[in-house]
Amino acid sequence: MQQEPWGTTPAGEDVHACTIGNEELTATILTYGATLNRLVRHTTEGRGVDVVLGFPTLAGRLANPDPYLGAVVGPFANRIAGARMTIDGVEHRLTANDGDNCLHGGDARTDTVVWRVVEHDDRRLVLTHRCEDGAGGFPGPIHLTATYTLDGDTLTLRLEATTEKATVVGLTSHAYVNLAGGGSIDDHTLRVPAQTFLEVDAAGVPVAEQDVAAAGLDLRSPTELGELRRRDVPQVRLVGGLDHPYLPGGSGVRVVAEVTHPSTGRRLELSSDQPCLQVYTADKLTTDAPGWDGRLMRDGDGLALEAQRYPDSPNQSWMPSPILRPGEQYSATIAWRLTGF
Repeated sequence: MQQEPWGTTPAGEDVHACTIGNEELTATILTYGATLNRLVRHTTEGRGVDVVLGFPTLAGRLANPDPYLGAVVGPFANRIAGARMTIDGVEHRLTANDGDNCLHGGDARTDTVVWRVVEHDDRRLVLTHRCEDGAGGFPGPIHLTATYTLDGDTLTLRLEATTEKATVVGLTSHAYVNLAGGGSIDDHTLRVPAQTFLEVDAAGVPVAEQDVAAAGLDLRSPTELGELRRRDVPQVRLVGGLDHPYLPGGSGVRVVAEVTHPSTGRRLELSSDQPCLQVYTADKLTTDAPGWDGRLMRDGDGLALEAQRYPDSPNQSWMPSPILRPGEQYSATIAWRLTGF
């Protein structure tokens, strides 16, 4: 593994860029946010295509925190309505950082802290972080581990957590993919094997489970993203694009999404053991610092596929409970397989 200095935070913490690689893939992970900052797929012609969005400097990353580019987000990904939750009869007030709601952990957000490297070799990197008790309103301390592993054409991220007090945990990767290596994702296609999704309100909070066909958002066959994110259906109009939780069937680690770039034949297969997949077509993406291709990032430049627990499940009793108790262990697996290069 190659570990290089990548700057210093305003708090004086050193950030490193850690690179692991094999003949097919090279991944660069930042200790800041346990961020997947580059994922380069080597082609048969000997070139490399970076298929995730990221920043070439820490300054760019610090100045543009809200796209969450490539970071591990938590301690609870997505939204908790009203920035409050009740555990064992006790109400906990959280940080409201998305209107009235708590998004991606609020003030406890794991994407803006420096994680610690505890193990590494050429094809594996293990980072840890401790969320202190009460950070952002979340009980704890919560002990988090993110393990990135390369195996052939696949990068796997395993997320784990334990806690010292009953709390809620639901982590994910907020990586944005672009199989063209830059520019718009409009000419990509997406398939998600889900019969239902979660209808959301204008703030993005789930309100009901809905049939994908009835809502005009059936992705069980490959669907062009340019058309999809402009589709004239109520849910797309409501949030200005696609930013919705899909519910892929099955259990265990299985394929939950497939992205293709028809003009090149490139393909991403995303697998996970999580019950929900947030599909975000990045219609609100904008940065004032360039990415690796030297361009400012704009809406539709990437596709975020966030395998996770149900959004707002701390407040919705019909959803699987996200509560983690002392003595229990949380885990989640997300894998990116890249073919056709």
